[in-house]
Amino acid sequence: MKHWELEHNENYMRIEWNGAATFNFQLPIGGHWVDYHCFTCYGIDSDQEALEHAHEVLNEMEPA
Repeated sequence: MKHWELEHNENYMRIEWNGAATFNFQLPIGGHWVDYHCFTCYGIDSDQEALEHAHEVLNEMEPA
C-alpha cells in the first residue's frame, strides 16, 4: 500500500493506493483513517502517475 497525506479544501486527508488499481480517499475520524470514496483505475505504472490520477478524481468530485 502507498499513502499520501495532504490538505484539500481545508481538510486533512489521505489517498491510499494498493499499487495496482484500487484507490481510497480517507479522512481521520476518531484516530483512524476512514474511507469515504473508493475507485479503481487500471494501467497505472508508477507512484507519480497514481498520485496525479487521484488528484484528478479528487478535483472532479468538487462541487461546481
